[in-house]
Amino acid sequence: MAQDRAQTSGEQGYVSPELDALTCDVIGSCLDALAAGDELGTVACIEDAAGHRSTVAFTEDGEEICLEAAQEHVAQAARQGYSADGVSRAVRYAIAYLGYVCDDDAVSGAAGSEAYLDALLVSFGEKGSPCGYSAYVLVRGIGQGDDFAWADPEPAGEEDLLV
Repeated sequence: MAQDRAQTSGEQGYVSPELDALTCDVIGSCLDALAAGDELGTVACIEDAAGHRSTVAFTEDGEEICLEAAQEHVAQAARQGYSADGVSRAVRYAIAYLGYVCDDDAVSGAAGSEAYLDALLVSFGEKGSPCGYSAYVLVRGIGQGDDFAWADPEPAGEEDLLV
């Protein structure tokens, strides 16, 4: 019989309680903005070892340029902190933006399905982890207030760690 074992820091797939809280807070604030119909842009949130946070939204350029700017912001904050908000060197981060995921049912020919679904895409990671991670949250009814709906976050894979 297999024994359950808790993952520890530095192991593949481990997400610390601090990174989980940061990522959930970013997802929550982005979902609130999408429900209200606010322009989201690309949101980058960094946190230092003492728990000081800074959140910056990149909205002035195209999606790819904003994503690259957010990634560079995180990498730079990991090297030297972000003094504008009193954050020392970043040890964890979350980046979120509105995008799309492929609807597998539509691709396989299910009637009435769309090929792509709106989703909040999230990248997150923490210093000492073997890699960064990504997830998505399906959303529906952007800008419709109480009629806005979202699904539980789903894992989307591993990616390069930015800190």
